[in-house]
Amino acid sequence: LLKAIDYGQGIGEEDQSLATKQRVWALDPIDGTKGFLRGREHGGQYCIALALIEDGEPVVSVLGCPNLPLPSTESTKAIPYGAWSENEVKNDAATGSSNGLFSSSRGCLFVAVRGGGCFEVPLHILEKYLLEQSSPESASANLPWKRLHVTDNDGTAKAKHEATFCLGVERGFSDPKGTVLKIAQVIHGPDALIVDDDGIKDIKNSIRMDGQGKYGLLARGDAEYFLRLPKDGYVDFIWDVAAGYLCLKEAGGKMSDSFGRRLDFSDIGKERNAKLPDCVEGIFGSNGGMFHDALVNAYAEVNGCED
Repeated sequence: LLKAIDYGQGIGEEDQSLATKQRVWALDPIDGTKGFLRGREHGGQYCIALALIEDGEPVVSVLGCPNLPLPSTESTKAIPYGAWSENEVKNDAATGSSNGLFSSSRGCLFVAVRGGGCFEVPLHILEKYLLEQSSPESASANLPWKRLHVTDNDGTAKAKHEATFCLGVERGFSDPKGTVLKIAQVIHGPDALIVDDDGIKDIKNSIRMDGQGKYGLLARGDAEYFLRLPKDGYVDFIWDVAAGYLCLKEAGGKMSDSFGRRLDFSDIGKERNAKLPDCVEGIFGSNGGMFHDALVNAYAEVNGCED
């Protein structure tokens, strides 16, 4: 662990040209704190988010999502997203820790390397391999890594108005002005919204969850749109974005600010308190192509700043 930390400083490099690069680790030990506090059986989502940033660009990222449902499992259809079914609760209570720390139907690890792609492996399989193998290196080599790719962004697999939004649970933080709902109406049409029993409007075709695991869902094609438009003056910390940024990018997706500009991770000195530049008013993520253009154009239309 100490050696890995030193790597973030370029210490111990055999190739001294690499040691001259500016490196920094960005770690969020519990990304999605409120999801963690909601509890796993209620679908609370959180992750451990780690990224290595080199000369202002994420080059390695890891998202460990202990409660995220595996693809095509029952809980991916639950409301709220990821909530445990009665069968899952009973099975967990019956087996206890005899089957290991992680359920066979949830818990995902996403890993991305710049230029090398984004991959996913179930945590219960990773746990099994680590316990059986003599070294982490041999376990990693034998794991059934699945390379991820976002939903095709040319409209052949899904039309823009059919795409799924993946958004934060705390709307008072991620969309205090209701701008995201208006963007959804521009893209999905006048029937984009529903009203729940409490009279609260939401996007009909959407998933709500906490943490950067949202980028993992986009990376594996479970959703296509992500938006985060916090209150005026708020700027995200790099650890809230960097790991998810690389996972999505390496899966063929795109992340930008709300005007479509690339995110800049280079100016993260003490004077900035490890935050993104002040000009970043919001974060947009998507499967790229015409879908990302749709987000940016809809935002411009809603804000009356379209050229």
